[in-house]
Amino acid sequence: MKKLVKQLVDLQKIDSKFDALQLQKGDLPFMIEEAESELESKSTRKKEMEETIKKGDADRRMFQMEIEAGNEKLKKYEEQLYKVQTNKEYDAISLEIDTKKMEIKELENKILQSLEEEEELKVQIRELQKDIKKLEEQLVDHRRELDEIVQQTRTEERRLTRERDKILAELDKRYQSQYEKIRKAKDGLAVVAVKKNSCGGCYSAIPPQKIVEIREMHRLFTCEYCGRILVWLDENP
Repeated sequence: MKKLVKQLVDLQKIDSKFDALQLQKGDLPFMIEEAESELESKSTRKKEMEETIKKGDADRRMFQMEIEAGNEKLKKYEEQLYKVQTNKEYDAISLEIDTKKMEIKELENKILQSLEEEEELKVQIRELQKDIKKLEEQLVDHRRELDEIVQQTRTEERRLTRERDKILAELDKRYQSQYEKIRKAKDGLAVVAVKKNSCGGCYSAIPPQKIVEIREMHRLFTCEYCGRILVWLDENP
């Protein structure tokens, strides 16, 4: 049991050192993730707007072709108007002319509306491009800063990883699972020493008899309040 306690204490020390190394990175990993997500979102929006502009351009070309075809049809109707022999024929062709003019006018309005929408989209794209450039610059800075920290801590992290793997290779899977579960639930602190007759994690008082049993290390004890594993270290007061 003493060996088990030592393994858990050493494992906690290693993981606490890992946590300290992670703290050196600060919010950089989160900031990079957020910037990447925002960059992807804005880039997607920009691409969608550019596709909308392309579609609008294709639509305008189609509208223009329809206008030209309509004007040709209009000329034929106007030529026919001079050849009619009855009022009924005149009225019918006049109606066709008016209808075709309305269709052409509607197509012209669609072209104007499409051009206005394109101009608005271009303004938004320019603003998005500014945001994208700014985000890209931020990412370069954040990644460079994080890389510098990683370079500084890499050797220590590798050493700690080797030590951790060595402990886990010998530690019973049941206790590994218990340790990891508590560590995850308690902000990385699963094993704590008894300090001043209290839990070193939540500072709740521990009965004297239980402290004696913890010192004897015949079995593992957990805090009744926070659930952390309690150990007695020689340097305890």
